[in-house]
Amino acid sequence: MSANLIGSLTDEVESQSRILQDYSRVPMPKAQKGAIFVGAGDSYAAALAGFYACNGRCGALDPYVLGSAPEAARGLEVFFISVSGRTASNVAAAGAVAGLAKRTVAITADGSSPLAMKCDEVLSLPMKYTPRRAGLKSFSLSLLAVMKVVGVTERCDFKSTYASAVKDSGVLSAGRGTTYFLGNSLAHAASLYAAAKTYEVLGSKAHAELLEEFSHMELFALGKSDAVNLFSSFDPSDLSQRLGAALARRGHVVSVVPSGGRSNLERLFHDVFVGQLSVLKRAADRGMVKPKFLSDRGRLEASDSMIYQTPPP
Repeated sequence: MSANLIGSLTDEVESQSRILQDYSRVPMPKAQKGAIFVGAGDSYAAALAGFYACNGRCGALDPYVLGSAPEAARGLEVFFISVSGRTASNVAAAGAVAGLAKRTVAITADGSSPLAMKCDEVLSLPMKYTPRRAGLKSFSLSLLAVMKVVGVTERCDFKSTYASAVKDSGVLSAGRGTTYFLGNSLAHAASLYAAAKTYEVLGSKAHAELLEEFSHMELFALGKSDAVNLFSSFDPSDLSQRLGAALARRGHVVSVVPSGGRSNLERLFHDVFVGQLSVLKRAADRGMVKPKFLSDRGRLEASDSMIYQTPPP
């Protein structure tokens, strides 16, 4: 393992453009109407992005929810998203829907994983699975796979999209209390992912919410030590600008991330890259050499015991 894992992860993020551009040319199966995309953690954000990208033609579920109600998959295609292919709830859900689902597909980096063995087909991600590594390139590849499977045909210039995100990554704010990430539609999926990386890499309290819902709920507990980050893409009524202005006038820490890209796919990846770059830059500025989740053995063991069938090597 690199002595400076944060530096290694930054290099990984910077190298994504070429890998994603190459992967975007790989033919993918197309999901039928009503198909369900299933994932936990980062992969749930990818599943949710699929739901938004296809305008609800396909669904998104947490694996434990599906495993608890497998009849929801009767006669439908189910795509399980798991880089490791070892998430216990995914494996259990795949077993629960066997014989009910029309077809099950594992989107994974490990074609020999327990999940892959449970599914009818495997859609392989072009990377080697490495345990205990913050999901950066792995998320981007999973997200692109989902976009292609739900039928997104737009092209994405990943190089220029990444360059735009580098310029915008300094916009995001961090709070001493809770750091909020707000977005609508596909930007909501990017917000979930940004919050997940804030927890994982920085060990800081974060929360993702839909733009509209924040004003109905979390706003009433917003403190001056919190920070609110608003993604302005996929925001036709400019709620992000209006909410940002209203909060700033009242002395709150607010940042609005500009929309970047010519297509929905470019705007989505711009927001994802902004989240990745911002979190890693903040970690480097704090002098961190590895993600926070690797420093707390007790919490890591508790997490592993809940997530995996067997602990990562």
